[in-house]
Amino acid sequence: MPYQTRSDNANGGAGLSFFGMVGGAMALLKLKTKYDQYKEASTDDEEGRVALTSATPFTDSEHDALGESGQGRIALPDAEFPSTTGRRTKKRACCMCCGMDCSLFWKAIGIVLGLYTLYYGFKAFKWALTDPPTGLENMPAFSTSLGCADAPYIYNKTGVSQVIPLGQQDDHSLDIRGGAVGTITIVDGDADSTHIKYEMTIRTDKEELLEDVRFILPDIASDGTVTRGRYIIETSRIPSVNTAHCMRFDINLIIPPTLKRLGVSSHVDTHVSFARGSRAASIEHLFVRLFQSISNGPVNNIIKTNSEVVPKKATYEVYRGWIVGEASVVNDIEIATQRGDGVANVKITPSIPQDPSKNEPATILTVTGVGRSDFTVVSQKAFKRQIKSTHSSSGNGDMYLNYAEADFNGKISLHSKSYTVTGATPLRKPLGGDDDDDDDDETRWTHFHGDKSGGDEIHVVSRAWTRLSL
Repeated sequence: MPYQTRSDNANGGAGLSFFGMVGGAMALLKLKTKYDQYKEASTDDEEGRVALTSATPFTDSEHDALGESGQGRIALPDAEFPSTTGRRTKKRACCMCCGMDCSLFWKAIGIVLGLYTLYYGFKAFKWALTDPPTGLENMPAFSTSLGCADAPYIYNKTGVSQVIPLGQQDDHSLDIRGGAVGTITIVDGDADSTHIKYEMTIRTDKEELLEDVRFILPDIASDGTVTRGRYIIETSRIPSVNTAHCMRFDINLIIPPTLKRLGVSSHVDTHVSFARGSRAASIEHLFVRLFQSISNGPVNNIIKTNSEVVPKKATYEVYRGWIVGEASVVNDIEIATQRGDGVANVKITPSIPQDPSKNEPATILTVTGVGRSDFTVVSQKAFKRQIKSTHSSSGNGDMYLNYAEADFNGKISLHSKSYTVTGATPLRKPLGGDDDDDDDDETRWTHFHGDKSGGDEIHVVSRAWTRLSL
């Protein structure tokens, strides 16, 4: 079960509330009893009254019979009196305790318990119809939540287009600084392209802020060799201080098929995505890193992964923000949120290897921190890749690991402060990770699923709670 704590104050408040309701119910029942008694008394008074009839007028013959003495008949009450008068008997109390009637107390308890049952029954019904939380409930809308999309003043009037050669190792990196916000979209270039191309717009609602924008190009030697392949875009720092104004960039980063290494970094609130149909298949290492923004506003960093993107190695990291979507693993993938409270929710699929005869394992590494993380691993039915996964959490963020569709066969090393495991079988005697005599607790196998010697591996180390499903 998840590791949870609850303060004593919360329990005390609930107890006072319960007995307060009992007291209120008893008061209402007491009032009802008094009212019923008053009603009974009123009914008894009505039943005790006697109806008298008026005397019948004398006829002439009756008057003569009476004579002068005036003695004769008088009118009697037109009613019949029973020989004995019935008396209401008071009901005996159904519950006596120490000579006191406790029936009101137990009736109040029953009413309050009934109300509690209805209330929590409704909450349980509502909970059953509500989708389980994913950690993405507070994630802002991609692109639109950044705002400033309709700012009227645009750098260079219509936008900026730049072509930049690759570095000596066919590499390139982009770094964005300042106080603006914006989007970066990575797009595959033409098949015959050899240079990086940027198409961007930078806009603001205060024209003077455009004067602070700077482009720092890579260092290029006289012979045309790129000695430093880092491209820096400096935006105005004024919007981060003066929130009355805004600045936004929207960048298309178009990459050639000759690019081997690409790095995208940002120190401002940024949303990164991949264009539909882009694969980045030639890239040996792709890394996207979003640092913590200098802005004091709400966190708004997002990396949106795409399963069509297949670099040999991919690294995605946010300090504060979200990593969401689907991702493919060719050789290695790394997802990191450990340096802040970032949230990750990614579906990972090992891709078909470039050389199926070798069947190299798909390596998955996730490093998380304070934020929640959800990772689902799914194997392709057409080809089974060997899986070697490592999931570690250095903070108190919960981890949800779903391998139900991974076709996993192998051993598991699970070392978490608390955990819930479904579908795995505990080992009677933990085995060493690489050597049965290994004394390192965090490398000892604890569970297995399917074929214990199948070759798949999962390593989990967490200071918080972990849910592992197979």
